[in-house]
Amino acid sequence: MTTRQSETLDPMNLVRELTALPHRAATSVHERSAAAMLERRLKELGATVERQRFMTPPTYVTEVWWLLLGLILGLRFLPTLPWGALLLVIASVALAFHYFDWRASPVSRLPPRAEAVNVIGRKAPSTKAQRKLILMAHYDSAPVSFLYRPERVKGFRQSLRMSMAVMVLAVVVSVLYVLGIATTWMNLARWALVIYFLLQGALSTIDYLRLGFTNGAADNATGTAAALVTAARLWEDPLPDWEVDLVLTSAEEANMKGSLAYYQANAQYLDRDKVFLLNLDNLGAGDIKVVTRTGSLTNVDYDNPLVDAALAVVANDARFAGVKPGVWHTGDFDSIWFARAGIPSMTLSAQDAQGRIPNLHRPSDVLQNVDAAVPMLAVELAEAIVRRLASQLRTDQAVAQ
Repeated sequence: MTTRQSETLDPMNLVRELTALPHRAATSVHERSAAAMLERRLKELGATVERQRFMTPPTYVTEVWWLLLGLILGLRFLPTLPWGALLLVIASVALAFHYFDWRASPVSRLPPRAEAVNVIGRKAPSTKAQRKLILMAHYDSAPVSFLYRPERVKGFRQSLRMSMAVMVLAVVVSVLYVLGIATTWMNLARWALVIYFLLQGALSTIDYLRLGFTNGAADNATGTAAALVTAARLWEDPLPDWEVDLVLTSAEEANMKGSLAYYQANAQYLDRDKVFLLNLDNLGAGDIKVVTRTGSLTNVDYDNPLVDAALAVVANDARFAGVKPGVWHTGDFDSIWFARAGIPSMTLSAQDAQGRIPNLHRPSDVLQNVDAAVPMLAVELAEAIVRRLASQLRTDQAVAQ
């Protein structure tokens, strides 16, 4: 049996290359270096490369502070501008619910903003393609966050929902204050809420101000490397009638801005019956999961032919005996925009025995803490899923005819 050249590619080589940079924060000079590195790698594989430029806040930190400042200023000026301040509180809470449900937000248009880059690689198929696979992974790295300390991650969703409940309380307090009901008590509650929101902002920012950005070895040099090697395999041994695009996004750590930019630019061409998206994220340590549900305030369920193919592969191939379905409610993945649009999508990500992503948004996200076996297993799994899906769709089409 002849070994394909792409099968000799080791994703860890690219992980090492990416992690040689101190970080890959969106809009930074190191992001540009990483983009150039990825472009060079893709051209070595014979792919055509496109750079998609878009504007984004460098991190989610400033967006969080805009939301909190709206609440803080509204509560502060209730005595002097009661109705205007009340409207500001209500608007800030509405925007916060929208933002923290991981949806495109007007807050993202506020400064500071700068240009970031998605790197897109493709090879034209030899015949006219009937279906398209988008392999996606983000290559930017995250700001270090106190909120992602291991002891806090498991309760992230509950903490977020509690914060949303406190924001609703801020609206209630503001309404009662403006109406002159229990003014003394509402005044005390008003200042208590101001202190609470200031503390929330400080907690979301303190580790970033102290430590900057992660090196991003697991999150997401591993996913980037695995996606690139998977694409190389599918380009070298192509699926009949399929086109495979590799989309490496930036600004995922700013509320998935890179994948949103790609989705918005291509939405009119994304046929729900012909396009499939496979996202790879955080494949540094632990057991790989086929993520079937995400979402923080509301759930996003992944139930489609791509997920069905993944579950069939892990149930029948001994290589993937340790791969199980999983859920993730701490932030979200680049696949969210496509899933909500009804495009068959899924994410592969690794978790530890407690259901956490190891070293997530922490200074410990470095090369030494990456298990080299996980990215390679992800490549094998991703390829097997896509080939299983293609085979099943051909069978279904034959039966239908």
